Amino acid sequence: MVNITVLLLAGLMAMAGNVNAAGFRLAEQDAKATGMGNSFVAVADNASAVWYNPAAITRLEGTNLSLGTVMVAPFMEHTNTSGTMDRVEKKVHVPPHFYATHKLSNKFSLGLGVNAPFGLSTKWDNTANTSYVATKSEITAINYNLNGAFKATEKISVAAGLSYVMVDATLNRMASPFLPGVPANLKGDGKGMGYNAAAIYKLNDKWNFGANYRSKVKVKLEGDLTTTSVTKIKADLTLPDMMQFGAAYKHSDKWLFSAEADYTNWTTYRNIIIESDATGAMLSKDIKNWKSVWAFRAGAEHKVSDAWKFRAGAFYDMNPVGNKHFETRVPDSDRIAVSVGTGYTVGNITIDASYMYLKFLERRITNSMGGDTAVSTTDKTMNGKYSAVARLPAITVGYKF
Repeated sequence: MVNITVLLLAGLMAMAGNVNAAGFRLAEQDAKATGMGNSFVAVADNASAVWYNPAAITRLEGTNLSLGTVMVAPFMEHTNTSGTMDRVEKKVHVPPHFYATHKLSNKFSLGLGVNAPFGLSTKWDNTANTSYVATKSEITAINYNLNGAFKATEKISVAAGLSYVMVDATLNRMASPFLPGVPANLKGDGKGMGYNAAAIYKLNDKWNFGANYRSKVKVKLEGDLTTTSVTKIKADLTLPDMMQFGAAYKHSDKWLFSAEADYTNWTTYRNIIIESDATGAMLSKDIKNWKSVWAFRAGAEHKVSDAWKFRAGAFYDMNPVGNKHFETRVPDSDRIAVSVGTGYTVGNITIDASYMYLKFLERRITNSMGGDTAVSTTDKTMNGKYSAVARLPAITVGYKF
């Protein structure tokens, strides 16, 4: 039973992050930004600048608050090599975001953000063909981020900040084909620290350029694996560092256009080492070898009146997971998205709403973890065709004073 427990734990933790977006990143952290395809690093003209480009908070007058969510409703299915089909349970996820900024002086501003930049969940039925790989996966990563920004000149502002990240994970599967009906349930949590830096440059009345960097965060996880007994374990999970570079062009008082290149360094997810919490001895090492990827984004905003604005956006997001190390916590692939949005301002209150349609490109797996030539039933069950879409309605309410 000890050997089975170790193998189960290695499989569970190896898929600990694979829960949405490119890898398991959630790029959508504000309704206005989502409406513009998340092409926002050079725009960042509301309180969500705390996340998208903290340097831009020097341009926000007074105190600004915003609260909202970008909901995620995924639909995923797996057509097995036998021709049967499994689907994830339908569920709407509601990760929150909150931002606050305050202008201390003409030169200095502060910003606070609380959001969920990594996470989501999936649930395959206990009788699904891949149930020995994954059943329920639920991960929450809450990020607390404090920033200070400095207006160096009339054209350039810079910022730096610190992040405190709390991760909570539930990762379940059926134990083994040799133990029918026995689940293997993993619960764990951990925390880590990171930092960020940003800059924004106003070339003239038409052009703005922005850059934002967020460091990797090493999270130390501790938890329990429960099968027919309980094993206490620990492991490290490193969240990737991220960079965004973008430009915004104000064509007129009515039209604003933006473009962005977004880089995620998934090479931090090379392997997962499982250790005994009691002795520190390595129990298993699972090689992932994810690769760094880019996303390319574009957005536009049309000002209809002082009260109303309309937005649209699109992006292409690359997949970091190779076929050999494909995982079913969420069947990842390259994806494309389109979005629309609107904003309404009355007095000191702004309401932004948007809708994004995210299409995962169809993916066929023939050789994951050994493929059809593998001896293990678990290995072979991941092969087949994977299809997925997600719908992301969003709303953010802002207030300034």
